[in-house]
Amino acid sequence: MKQSIYNKMMPVGVLFVFLVLSGTSRAEGNDVQSPGTESPHYLAPEEITREDYDMMSDYASRYAACLDQTSMEQMNIQADARHVVDYAMKQCAVELEELDRKMTEKNIDPTYRQGFIGKVNHQAVNNTLRNVMMAMAARQSQSPAPAQ
Repeated sequence: MKQSIYNKMMPVGVLFVFLVLSGTSRAEGNDVQSPGTESPHYLAPEEITREDYDMMSDYASRYAACLDQTSMEQMNIQADARHVVDYAMKQCAVELEELDRKMTEKNIDPTYRQGFIGKVNHQAVNNTLRNVMMAMAARQSQSPAPAQ
């Protein structure tokens, strides 16, 4: 049975997001509180300001643009779309890490933050993979047929 490229890339994307966010999650989970103290108040999604959403959207756009640009450059080196996108994800991880740092500074709820970053990553990777596959298919269809 033939497995789709999306199904092959999904574990890579999930693992990548987990690795990006795992350091922050563990650090937050290690906060030891004294009995009788309140847990920290995180900003719920409805408490996030328009400026914060704009900042989050800006980082999401920067990550998607980085993936697109890096993968288009990498297409000239790699022949496999999965390797192209994987390379781009590694090169552009700094954008997601910075988004995570900014959201942590704003005291945004960790569960929401991780979900948001995961969604940003998932959408950007899927769009980039689709674009790379279409570009590679177009390039292949334009190349002359091999001589026999």
